[in-house]
Amino acid sequence: MTQPRATLPLLLLLPILALGQVAAMPDSRGDDWPALLENSARPAMQGKLEESEQQLRALLARAPASQPALQADILHRLQFVLRSRQQTAAALAAAGQALALRQQAFGPNHLLVAESQQAYARLLALAGQPAAAEKLLRQALQTTDQLTGSESLATAGSHHALGLFYQQQKQYDQAAEQLGRALVIRQKRLPADHPDTLYTQARLGAALQQQKQYERAIGLLQDALDGETRRGNADGLHAAIITRELAYCYHYLQDYPSAEVLYQQALTLLALNLGNQHHAYAITQQALGWLYISSQRESQGRALLENARQLLQQADKPPAQRK
Repeated sequence: MTQPRATLPLLLLLPILALGQVAAMPDSRGDDWPALLENSARPAMQGKLEESEQQLRALLARAPASQPALQADILHRLQFVLRSRQQTAAALAAAGQALALRQQAFGPNHLLVAESQQAYARLLALAGQPAAAEKLLRQALQTTDQLTGSESLATAGSHHALGLFYQQQKQYDQAAEQLGRALVIRQKRLPADHPDTLYTQARLGAALQQQKQYERAIGLLQDALDGETRRGNADGLHAAIITRELAYCYHYLQDYPSAEVLYQQALTLLALNLGNQHHAYAITQQALGWLYISSQRESQGRALLENARQLLQQADKPPAQRK
């Protein structure tokens, strides 16, 4: 078995460390809360999610009840860790508490409230409540637009979050619209090859691929992949995901040789970052299997499909049932 790097899922990597300023000051006992919260993020970035959760819960127990903003900061970080551990119900509860505490501390119109609305909305969508999730994401977008302007990076982040929601709901026209707005702002306001810009660009490319706009998708995805290479992340998880999206495009265009090379590259990168037993690895292997069948390599394709089926079946089992 390929041993994965110690890493979090892609969507959770940046928010753990880039959560903005700690809203509350240290309490009267002299605790340096910003430093304590920063330290709690380090185990998560090393893949030590259980350790990070324990540290955050210990901090939450120590946080003064008189500082709801501080409690919210801890809970906001905790929900990311819980979500990455696939504890959706617990993450949803933590995110809901964080949102309520920030509304208590700052009122309804505050950027930290909008941040919590977006986090809570992502979890509501996972919990099968898309209507409630969309409403919160729209509220967050309205808040960031009003407070920071339509061309601000905060507003770009809200467009991006809403675009990801529509993409997950398979509403690809709306996803492309929101992601396109986010990309325009980020390209104007951020340095070339900024990770936020590359991420939005790749997600827009994926949305266009789902709309069968393959040539446009290839241009965006290839440019995003080149950006990751220039940043020194050619072997990272994001590069793996972009490579797989490019493979899909060439596959649908029936350019089987190009698609095969890209699928193989994606599998290598996914194994490096997540291991070769991961759901994402199995999905990619499944796509390559269908490509082999389409290009008259039936036995090779059927073997890959069977292996992918077994991996997916194992991945769907609760952790306690896995060997």
